[in-house]
Amino acid sequence: MKVILFLSSACLALASFFSTVEKTALSGTVTSETGEALIGATVSVMKDKAALQTVITDVSGKYRLELDSGIYEIAFSYTGYATRRILNVPVIPGRENSLDVRLEPAAMLDEVVVIGYSSPHLIKGASSLYGSGRGAATADKRTAAAPDAKVRSEYMKRDREVSAATHVSKPKPAEVPKTEPTIAAPPPPADYDEVVIDGETKKVRIVFSPETYEEVIEIVDETEDDAKAKEMPAPPDEGPGGMVKPRAGLLTAGEWNDLHNWNRHWTDLLADGEIDEYQNMYGFYPKQRYTVMLTNQHDVPIADVVVQLRSAGATLWEARTDNTGKAELWAGLFDRAEATGLEISAVVDGATHEFGAPKPAKEGINRFSIEAECTAPRNVDIVWAVDATGSMGDELEYLKTELLDVIGRAKGRNPELSFRMGTVFYRDVTDAYITKSSGLSYDIAKTVDFIGKQSADGGGDYPEAVHSALEEAIFNQRWSEHAIARICFLVLDASPHRSPEVNASLQKSIREAARLGIRIVPVTASGIQKDTEFLMKFFGLATNGTYVFLTDHSGIGGKHLEPTTDEYKVEPLNELLVRLIAEYTGIETCEGKLQIRFEGDPQQQGEPWQALYYPNPASTQFTLELPFDVNSVTIYDSEGKAVRKLEKPAAGQHAVIVSDLSEGFYTIRILKDGQMQSGKLVVVRA
Repeated sequence: MKVILFLSSACLALASFFSTVEKTALSGTVTSETGEALIGATVSVMKDKAALQTVITDVSGKYRLELDSGIYEIAFSYTGYATRRILNVPVIPGRENSLDVRLEPAAMLDEVVVIGYSSPHLIKGASSLYGSGRGAATADKRTAAAPDAKVRSEYMKRDREVSAATHVSKPKPAEVPKTEPTIAAPPPPADYDEVVIDGETKKVRIVFSPETYEEVIEIVDETEDDAKAKEMPAPPDEGPGGMVKPRAGLLTAGEWNDLHNWNRHWTDLLADGEIDEYQNMYGFYPKQRYTVMLTNQHDVPIADVVVQLRSAGATLWEARTDNTGKAELWAGLFDRAEATGLEISAVVDGATHEFGAPKPAKEGINRFSIEAECTAPRNVDIVWAVDATGSMGDELEYLKTELLDVIGRAKGRNPELSFRMGTVFYRDVTDAYITKSSGLSYDIAKTVDFIGKQSADGGGDYPEAVHSALEEAIFNQRWSEHAIARICFLVLDASPHRSPEVNASLQKSIREAARLGIRIVPVTASGIQKDTEFLMKFFGLATNGTYVFLTDHSGIGGKHLEPTTDEYKVEPLNELLVRLIAEYTGIETCEGKLQIRFEGDPQQQGEPWQALYYPNPASTQFTLELPFDVNSVTIYDSEGKAVRKLEKPAAGQHAVIVSDLSEGFYTIRILKDGQMQSGKLVVVRA
């Protein structure tokens, strides 16, 4: 197949937020063979076999790299597409150099559209204690394990009836019998192919790499005059209404974890009675909390273990341990009932372990040790549930760009993990659709393509179909049976409708999310009100998640609600979400060491760059191993306050004292040449 590249150069557009000094850069557009922009494609730069930078294309398929002048190797990759490496790419100083690339298209995406519900997924008169299953593959196992199999069976029957009546799916292609993957023999080398430089056809050599099984495009007989292009004015870097054109890194946000600030913040809110109105409004009463942390005989956390809180033989709450071995259990979450005779149990490798009565969270963490193998799942499931009503129009295009950036960076930064991603876009009952979803898939290109095609419309009143979005995300996505992390990012700017039926639906979805080990991480946009904020906080508390909120610092969108927090750190939204994914997916080695990875790791040249820290939890001190000199290492408490800082620490081991810090959760952030990477640290008292 003929590969055509367009190599040109353009003047640097002077947008209001850029410096007036011209910078040396390389930019361009990555498209499919048909000319369609490839959103979220990865563009990597190497020089002398060393990785320098990696960026993700935006919603227009465009990328931009600020580079020193010189000759580079540029790699263009996209899931489902053939990776292209271009050698001897010249970057001329003091100008905007341009390189456009066309790649092969991927398969089309199957999608599910929910156009209406006859009623929420509830059965009148049935208890909301038990959630329905996620499909025929797991229904039998869950029904058998449920305390009330009849109720569970009725739920699943109702879900199947509603699903059959309201889902419209594109036909799926016929299944192809699975065979063992094979590596095809290298194709015969082609003498030359063609590129277009300044409108003139030039010859290039295409070389097949036996090491990477990729075609490498080498520009031959390249001169400086060939690399220069006719100067053309760049289009203004503006978006809707004259605002800055959407690109990753523009939106600003903060995070507040009420679980980590339980005794210093949340208990005060409960004691003051200032959130009683919102608790009664939605039927969430997060007060009786019990935290469990499981480790094996070598103090290595045991992840993805089923943990139950029981009273008089009845299961009050079920959850799964996260990557740190922690699980959050609740009593009376939906009815305020005071629980008595509480007991905690866990199921590890099919064996049930009884731990007896727990202490409440205000008194600390319930730590238990079990003999278990040092293993951890490698699967990561992420679903993006996004409000696509008209009121999101001021920020949705920016959010889409941020999500695409986050998807690419999160996956590229953790190559040893198996990522699946899916999406749910939702509107309201009077709109063209209620939910439109793409299923969890390893083909990230499909998710990226699906996100890029969505737009904001509909709505008309303040409440939206939030409960329908959660039902679709929790019950209809096929979440992994074993995973190191399952995350549902819920992006919205309005509350759900208020009714007993909607509240029951929300409670059912949250209970099931906790049972499956799905963290709900709300991301609230401009326009939310206090009741929505606290409902989102309830979601985060109940599912071991956190609360993320956009801020006014970016100047994008409408006015953002000032969060009910103490001090918090403002971050670019994309950096914050990548940080959370990294913290949720970090896995300790069997020696009890946790990794902090850095982007741009030369994966094909050797071991990835990573810092290690251990032990975790730590009581008096922990050791930090740095593979290189860094700018700084800072430890932040749960309120975002810096409590430790190492200035310009050198490569090697560093002992960090934590004996004077309060018991709780901390964030380690390492700054290296403009990259900020992080890990989660737990401090306990021995």
